[in-house]
Amino acid sequence: MKNKSHVDSKKKDILQAAMRLFATKGVDGISVKEIGDAAGVTDAAIYKHFKNKDAVALEAFTQYCVDYTALIDGYVRQEGPVLERFKQLVTEVLHLHDEDPYGLLLISQNHEIFIEAGSSEDYRQPLDALMDLIDQGMMRGELPQQDSRLTAVLVIGAITRMAVSSMQGELPELLVPYTGETVHRLASMLGHLPQE
Repeated sequence: MKNKSHVDSKKKDILQAAMRLFATKGVDGISVKEIGDAAGVTDAAIYKHFKNKDAVALEAFTQYCVDYTALIDGYVRQEGPVLERFKQLVTEVLHLHDEDPYGLLLISQNHEIFIEAGSSEDYRQPLDALMDLIDQGMMRGELPQQDSRLTAVLVIGAITRMAVSSMQGELPELLVPYTGETVHRLASMLGHLPQE
């Protein structure tokens, strides 16, 4: 049993190192050796857990997509006005970025293995979950009619671009200080219906 947890911790170390490297330098800009060096393991240890570098990248990307999709789905299932839930969601995403900026950076990349994974019929992405929240707002009469896919793409694009700009020094490293203004601007993308 002890050996299994050691194996699991090595795989976790490899994934964490790979996430940082892929998020900041891209999948093609990183070698298996660099991942091993960053994780403190040999190439052989990486190949023990993963078929190749693309398999490492795909698992890292999938992990973040699953986590962010579950987060948004949690807000879809909550009670209360959709716009308020959306504002809370944006606030939480900015806090998550400041704790771990690599997730949004990795999700923002367009590598072909990520696109291929995302196009699978049974693969749910953050975009799908955000569309559900927007659709819910329209069905409940809380948001004006709109193309929920377009709105979700714009919102996710804005947030992931903030993460990229933070990494590149165009914005500060921490995005939480921008929460109020970010929430206000992104909420305006959804629109609102005047109260009767």
